[in-house]
Amino acid sequence: MCFSSSASFVVAATLLPLGVASVRYCRRHQRGDLMPLALSPLFFSTQQALEGVVWLGLAPGGPDGLVHSAALAYLFFAYAFWLAWFPWCVLRLNRQEPPGLRRRLLQILLMLGLLLGAGLWLPLLLNGSVFQPAVVHGSLNYTTTLLANGWINLGFGSSVYGLLITAPLLLSGSGRLRWFAGGILGAFLITHLAYGYAFTSVWCFFSAVLSGSLPWILRDPKPVELPSHA
Repeated sequence: MCFSSSASFVVAATLLPLGVASVRYCRRHQRGDLMPLALSPLFFSTQQALEGVVWLGLAPGGPDGLVHSAALAYLFFAYAFWLAWFPWCVLRLNRQEPPGLRRRLLQILLMLGLLLGAGLWLPLLLNGSVFQPAVVHGSLNYTTTLLANGWINLGFGSSVYGLLITAPLLLSGSGRLRWFAGGILGAFLITHLAYGYAFTSVWCFFSAVLSGSLPWILRDPKPVELPSHA
């Protein structure tokens, strides 16, 4: 697998028109409930473009003055944004659903995502010395010192993070969105096993590639159909 500035920028450039087309689709069909999902490829595109800048800054003779700012913005998406965004997407998707266990779980996941995201990213914002991106075995490692370091095993912590990312999507009433969640979960396992030294960068890259399927997901003829046992 080849990771580089070129790979990041190609993914960013590919997702941009897909995101624009998705937003136009939602506007044309007056589907405000789908708009957060439609915006997701644009956010993934932005995140990958930021990582492309990090790659360029770390290259010999590159604009290293941009590395810290680009990495901080990239980690905002990786550590905070997606944790809250996916629960919000599914809550909007199922906004017509009567109050029940599913909705309460999604609200709990949203609150947990907001709290965990703040706990992960705000220390980086307040103290830029706690993270330092570097190229390790051809991938980016952000070498982040987190508040929970020394208290929580890295494998356990990343598993909790992965659960909070995928659980809202798995709770969705959309079969296509659950397939998307399965793809992200599969990417999580592959990254954890093969790229543990650069987990954040590689999993976000795979997830960005998978987000290219969201225009197809938006066109699910029954995007909010609930299972009979819900």
